[in-house]
Amino acid sequence: MLTVYTASAGSGKTYTLTKEYLMLLFKHQNAFKNTLAVTFTNKASGEMKERIINQLYQLSIGGNSSYTQEIMNNFSLSKEQVIKKAEQILQELLHNYSYFL
Repeated sequence: MLTVYTASAGSGKTYTLTKEYLMLLFKHQNAFKNTLAVTFTNKASGEMKERIINQLYQLSIGGNSSYTQEIMNNFSLSKEQVIKKAEQILQELLHNYSYFL
């Protein structure tokens, strides 16, 4: 499946890409091994990866994440289940970071 997002600067592309990536990870924990997210610059790519990892960390500690409620709703998970799943995903991603593109 190919999804293309086009929008002007400051319109929330990174937020949207991060949300979609997190949804893929919560659906299939190892999705990062088969997912390629392409941006126009290395800087934007780095920012997106950093945001995904940061949000997974925030989710894993029950911290403040704007994605928590949406994940809970989309996957019918409790907050405790989101925390546990985020911990698992983050650990898997960090142990296999070379697959994270």
